[in-house]
Amino acid sequence: MAAGPSSIIKHEFSELLLHASNAAFPGTKITEADVSSSISTPKTEHGDLSSSLPFKLAKTMKSNPNAIAEAIAKAAKKSKYVKDVKALGGYVNAWVDELGYSRLVLETIAKEGQRYGSGDIGKGEKVIVESPAVNPNKPWHIGQLRNAILGNVIANVYDSCGYSVEREDYIDDLGLQISESLWGYLHLSNKPDKKVDQWFGEQYVEVNKVMATKDIQAELNALLKMMEKQEGREAKLAKEIAEMCVRAQYQTAFDYGICFNVMIWESSIVKAKVLEKAIEMADKKGILSRPKDGKFAGCIVVDLQKGEAAGKFEGNEETVKVLVRSSGVATYVAKDFAFHMWKFGLIKADFKYSTFVEKQPNKQPLYTTSDAGEHMGFGNVKKVINLIGSEQKYEQNVLKTLFSLLGRNDIADNIIHLAYGLVSVESGSLSGRTGGWLGSGRNYTADDLLREVKEKAKEIVMQSEKIADKSHADEIAKSIAISAIKFEYLRVAPEKEVIFSWKKALDFESNSGPYCMYTYARASRILEKAGDVSDPKDGDYKRITRGLDFELVKTLGLAQELVEKTHTEYRPNNITEYLLNISSLFSRFYEGMPVLKGGDAKDVRLAIVSATRQVTKNMLGLLGIEPVSTM
Repeated sequence: MAAGPSSIIKHEFSELLLHASNAAFPGTKITEADVSSSISTPKTEHGDLSSSLPFKLAKTMKSNPNAIAEAIAKAAKKSKYVKDVKALGGYVNAWVDELGYSRLVLETIAKEGQRYGSGDIGKGEKVIVESPAVNPNKPWHIGQLRNAILGNVIANVYDSCGYSVEREDYIDDLGLQISESLWGYLHLSNKPDKKVDQWFGEQYVEVNKVMATKDIQAELNALLKMMEKQEGREAKLAKEIAEMCVRAQYQTAFDYGICFNVMIWESSIVKAKVLEKAIEMADKKGILSRPKDGKFAGCIVVDLQKGEAAGKFEGNEETVKVLVRSSGVATYVAKDFAFHMWKFGLIKADFKYSTFVEKQPNKQPLYTTSDAGEHMGFGNVKKVINLIGSEQKYEQNVLKTLFSLLGRNDIADNIIHLAYGLVSVESGSLSGRTGGWLGSGRNYTADDLLREVKEKAKEIVMQSEKIADKSHADEIAKSIAISAIKFEYLRVAPEKEVIFSWKKALDFESNSGPYCMYTYARASRILEKAGDVSDPKDGDYKRITRGLDFELVKTLGLAQELVEKTHTEYRPNNITEYLLNISSLFSRFYEGMPVLKGGDAKDVRLAIVSATRQVTKNMLGLLGIEPVSTM
């Protein structure tokens, strides 16, 4: 797709500056990069675009920035969208033609519709987004929900930027936690009496209470060995209960509108001997060793300080990492290393895939690795984005270092650890083992969160005079609840920790998802009252002023640039801030500039309302929020 409106005018201003600078100061060898990196957005009263280029030139020319700015502004010529250039305090500022730029923005939005804000910078490139990788023996708690929501938005953004996105969920069905749940299923109860993941989670807590008073470690180890060998009745049962739990977890995912392409099970990775292939490849590269004595005797280890990797780890971090223990058991890092070799196509795995869910909420099937099925084209990508908590920073650095030691810095550079701050509750942690997610009267699970917020939303819907038809109250309430929850998580920068509060979660006032949804609903009502909306004509665009109308138009023109920025920075809060800005501007515009009673300006103002509605819907869609027209 073509560049977005804001990129078009920035490019035009950049070219104008480049020509003017070279004309004013020939021989200075000013580059396109010098100019484009200097452009920013000033305060409204100082224009629409600003360049700090004179300050950069002043250092090399030993001259005053003001004089340089004056010379550049004098040499600048008007262009299609830039109507005026002035020197202000050492900066070169530009004023955009309101008529021409408003036409560009509004017509582009009308033409591209739901595709507006999308681009093609990732065309031809395939990327994996792995999230949330919750152990299959408990419900999603509110911390794991943050992982899933972030992963879903990043996948949406990359898809919007033209990438082929593989939404992948890794299921560890061979871990110690599963052996503990299997022990509970065999010795405590095998009759779920509630949603299965909730039941397994509660039983997992009970098993850990048993472990505090009774030594069952030998039994757990025996179960774990059978699971890893994938032999016997117990191993088959372990897989069955893991699948039962995952199906329940996916009910939660689907309630939140979160969908995936494929689940990769740890047991499938083991069966395909991916780890053995990875160790063999690393051995051939000479990066592994097998000490015969000392603390690492009998282990397979890697020295993380070799070659280019030297000095990458901080003082108290391990620099010799065990990949396979002397017992023959692989560590988490080793398994992850092997798994990423498959992801990047360095290792071929004989995975077969079958359908786990025929139709998800997005109408697409969900596939799973399985013993029976067909070979499919998953994996073999150029970039991997892992949604993993900040506490796993060291392990992710080890993973990248292993690929560097293999001589594959290209892969190391394309393993993206999207670290996010953990979610804690005011009363403590969300530990699955100790039951920190269990509360009094209500649990800190994604299911309980949605249920409670939906109940609050329904109260508001039923009391609203603006919603005459209450027959769809449940549907509207769920949409409002989803927007409130997702927005509350996403408006916080990923790296920041979140202390969960029920009070905040149930607050639907400004700076929230429902507030932005209301912008969509208000715009919808205006357009409905207007009936048939005509396309603005030349005369209509002349009604655009240097006021709230043009400020809103300029903001709407930023969509594609904003999405691409989010893709580069991995920060969905860019989108939430953008939506809040649109909502605030639209509210001021609507109150300060009559639309339906706008006289000669009615048609162009309706076009602004329509564009606001479309951009709001598109940006909410990237957040996984479906707006409703009635609020």
